[in-house]
Amino acid sequence: MDRMMRMLETEIEKIPHNFLRFTLTSKLAEKGIKDKTTIDAIVEHILSGGDGEHEWDDGSEEEVIIEFTDQDSEETHKKMNDFLEESLPKIIQKSIDDCVNNSLRSYRQTAEKTLHKVRNEAKGFESRTFKRWKSAFDHLEMMWHIAQELGEAHSKDFDSKNLEDTHIVMAAISEIFPKALIVTREIICLLKGGYPDGALARWRSLHELTVSAMYILEEGKEPALNYMLSVHFSARRAAHQLNEHAERARMEPFSDEMLRTFDSHCAEAEKQLDRKIDRDKNGEWPAINLAHRNYADMERHVGMEHWRPRYKWASRHTHADFVPNDKLLGMSETKNHITLVGASNSGFADPLMMTAISLAQITNTYLSVTPNFDRTVHSRVILELSNEMNDIAIKTRDDTL
Repeated sequence: MDRMMRMLETEIEKIPHNFLRFTLTSKLAEKGIKDKTTIDAIVEHILSGGDGEHEWDDGSEEEVIIEFTDQDSEETHKKMNDFLEESLPKIIQKSIDDCVNNSLRSYRQTAEKTLHKVRNEAKGFESRTFKRWKSAFDHLEMMWHIAQELGEAHSKDFDSKNLEDTHIVMAAISEIFPKALIVTREIICLLKGGYPDGALARWRSLHELTVSAMYILEEGKEPALNYMLSVHFSARRAAHQLNEHAERARMEPFSDEMLRTFDSHCAEAEKQLDRKIDRDKNGEWPAINLAHRNYADMERHVGMEHWRPRYKWASRHTHADFVPNDKLLGMSETKNHITLVGASNSGFADPLMMTAISLAQITNTYLSVTPNFDRTVHSRVILELSNEMNDIAIKTRDDTL
């Protein structure tokens, strides 16, 4: 494709030259010179900067004089402008279309072979990555299965005779805990695939879920109710945003009837909250809270503010913040300057340790809604396992470097 573009650029540069050639050819034809070879020789002589005189043998001794008038210049200039404004854009567009079609055809023809090679290389990489970090993966996945079993048992054993406030808190944290399990699995998958920075970014979500659950457990019914009702305000806000951009985004807009349904849900939510929400953004979690309306405030309230630096660190890969490529976790063990654009088996220790701690924290929080002897024991177990991950991850990193 680069070759075709260079050829097109070369031809564009010849446009003034070619229009002058055309005018000269017309002038020579008017003088009775019609032999193509002779015309080409004369034109080349003139365009090459010759001395203005050129001899050729056509059996005649007649002298031919060519003159350029202002009218000739104007006509040549007009023809060239017409070509540049009308014909050339079409030629360029056709060249672009041809390049696109040729490139697509080439990519499709080579895709199967290329992707087969890439996927085999990825399988080999993932196998080596798992082998290197196996002990840490085993430990974290063991923790996940324990947490999942404890959460399921807790849900089944929940006593319906508990106080109403406890029911509301349990309902809210019962929504958070399964989501935390999903996010933990996503982190594990990202690490197995060689994406520690992606895993760190997903840990940010796990931390938010953990802090939310801890805050609801500590504050009780009010934030629990806020959490569950916030969905209505965020849904209505999303619906209005979609309708605003539906045509350009090629999405089907919500009907007036559906929007009225959103309004009805929000009105009912305000009744349960016993207060008005002035705008939907303020009805989203955690802004819907009367106090501690952001994650930093909630962290401080539940004694988790020391996680703020790590949270901000994880946010760098979540958002579009500028981070030099060599500062990525996946580049933490490289000795040479390269640009990372894919998987790496470096930098796993921090996401592993942070995920283990957050998983233990949210499991402990869930079990603490209605604590008993068995849940207290298992809370200690999961917390102890999270502490063990530090030594396992660091030892794996250092021993296999």
